[in-house]
Amino acid sequence: MIKLQSPSFAFKRHARVWLNWPDAAECIFLNNATQREAIQQHAARGLPFVARSRQPDDGADLVPLGLRMPRTEAARSLSFCVPASVIRDVDDAISLSEALSSENNLPPLWHDTLLHLQSDAERIGLTLRVYGSLAWQIASGTQYMADNSDIDLLVIPDSEEQARAALRLLDAVEKEGNVRLDGEMIFPDGRAVAWKELLANTRLVLVKTLAGVTLTSMECVWKQPAWH
Repeated sequence: MIKLQSPSFAFKRHARVWLNWPDAAECIFLNNATQREAIQQHAARGLPFVARSRQPDDGADLVPLGLRMPRTEAARSLSFCVPASVIRDVDDAISLSEALSSENNLPPLWHDTLLHLQSDAERIGLTLRVYGSLAWQIASGTQYMADNSDIDLLVIPDSEEQARAALRLLDAVEKEGNVRLDGEMIFPDGRAVAWKELLANTRLVLVKTLAGVTLTSMECVWKQPAWH
């Protein structure tokens, strides 16, 4: 768990964010009363939200957060902002290891496949992390996953060699077809790219950062000063 030190704390996308409650209640402004109530109930239970990319209408001095709703709700993703002063704690996205050791209600074949993937990732020194439906399901205890759901994995490599090795592992699991995978690779400079796009080796890729989304060449993405 990372304690918030100052309003300038760098909030990574997909990081779990807990709010001081009920202090934060006065800072959540949404015109939709149903959505506002859903956010307030989530926070009152002491559950985390996630840090997300900034949208054009987000206040520059506010922290952009998101809440994913269960499949039964009409509005699936809710976005809002809060001042950093009402944030209690921040932590990375849950690790795949933690997710697999929790009550996750995954089908046995999915669980076993992911367990092998986790072991293979550990052998190359990589910690895979989980976000999306599975992460929300574990955090809330509410059913988010369906038979056709993807497991969203975050890959945060320390070197180009590790990044290439991780892509080979993910590609092998994808080809087995036991479980549907998706997710992002986050590079040292903070830019994130869908790892399936990296496997496809297209000329241009969609890059996500806290500031927003841009199109960038594949060559530019792989040129990481921290790796050379």
